[in-house]
Amino acid sequence: MMALLRSDAYRVLRSRWIWAVAAIVAFLTLAPALMMRWTNMGPICYDNLTGSALTMSGVQLLAAALTSIVCCDRTDIGFARSILSSLGGRARMVWFAEKSVFSLALAAALTVLAFAAGLLGLLASGVPVANPEPAWQVAAWLGCTWLCAAPYVVLTVLVAHLTRSEGVTIAFAMLGAGGLLEGGLLIGIDFLHALAGGEFLAVTSAVGPWLPAEIASAVGAGAQATLSAENAVQLAPALRALIVCLPLAVAAIAADALLVSRRDAA
Repeated sequence: MMALLRSDAYRVLRSRWIWAVAAIVAFLTLAPALMMRWTNMGPICYDNLTGSALTMSGVQLLAAALTSIVCCDRTDIGFARSILSSLGGRARMVWFAEKSVFSLALAAALTVLAFAAGLLGLLASGVPVANPEPAWQVAAWLGCTWLCAAPYVVLTVLVAHLTRSEGVTIAFAMLGAGGLLEGGLLIGIDFLHALAGGEFLAVTSAVGPWLPAEIASAVGAGAQATLSAENAVQLAPALRALIVCLPLAVAAIAADALLVSRRDAA
């Protein structure tokens, strides 16, 4: 697998789009900070580091989009099919699993990049932070941010391998990581529940806090909110991420490696 990981890393680093994405992330983070400094805004102070100064809410969406690009790259010329046709059963499983592992590593790199750009923006703005969180809380928050992105990343890989369609994969990445699929499905269930005589939005109230999109939203509020149990379900978003996002990601990787790898490569 290490050879496959090195090959994908070399291919991605040699591409232009990855550097364009890095530049866009840096620009979107640094530009507001520089505007704050140049316009000499009044004296303000961030309450804490992760909740106020650094915006990470789009990490899962961007990570899923990058995954769709990685998985669909060169499929139009039959590159993946030519490779798979020459591999045996176990080797094919490793090839499929590697795509998920590499995509997760790419999501981790994106998380760190967004955080580093946020720190640079904070320094560039000159705005002080009143109560910066300790390093362990920031590290836990970054880990939860990556964990919330993991299900969307590996599910995008699974869809790419199932459909072998770039358009379908990109659409799923955008709709899935944006929370639209989860929200639409839940509203549909709530509608059927209401037609059956139940209370409308009762299912959403009960299930909503356990959806990956809702967990990601709670984590996006900052390290303190991520580790706090003061919410509707009285359970910290960090624990909910471990309970929901981790098993979902593992299940998607297993399905990709064990089931999809058995499909005909043609």
